[in-house]
Amino acid sequence: MGIEAKFNMASLEDYLQQKKRQLENLIRKNLNYLGMKCVVLARTLNTYEDQTANLRNSIGYVVVINGKITDSFFGVEKRGSKFKSTDPKGEEVGEALAKKLAEEFTEGYALIVVAGMNYASYVEDVHHLDVLKPAETLAKNEINKVVEGIVASMRKKEGL
Repeated sequence: MGIEAKFNMASLEDYLQQKKRQLENLIRKNLNYLGMKCVVLARTLNTYEDQTANLRNSIGYVVVINGKITDSFFGVEKRGSKFKSTDPKGEEVGEALAKKLAEEFTEGYALIVVAGMNYASYVEDVHHLDVLKPAETLAKNEINKVVEGIVASMRKKEGL
């Protein structure tokens, strides 16, 4: 006595691909949301004087899925009073750093939040002024909630 499948294999594969796309879209959407929360927090800190605004403008994020940057945010809030047109633009420096770091993530999902100016760690480590640390703490605290929300959303869609 054999077992006979009562379903179409192509339909099953289509269904699984659809669920995979739904899951990937949820992960992407939630990583974007978390990235934006981190950027807003880091950019609104008033712990340091940003004379050129390059440090603040260099803060941004990229979402990487299987080695490909799918989303990013780097923008200019304003230029500082001491910014010169010959200065490197913080948002370009930050984006370049994020793209370089993204090369390390060839599989899976990653959210990379950076402060691209080379003196960002000096401001935090030597002067003990927050640049990215509160955003890092936020991301670490929120990531489990994000995952739980994704799982709950997928279960809800399936009626589980």
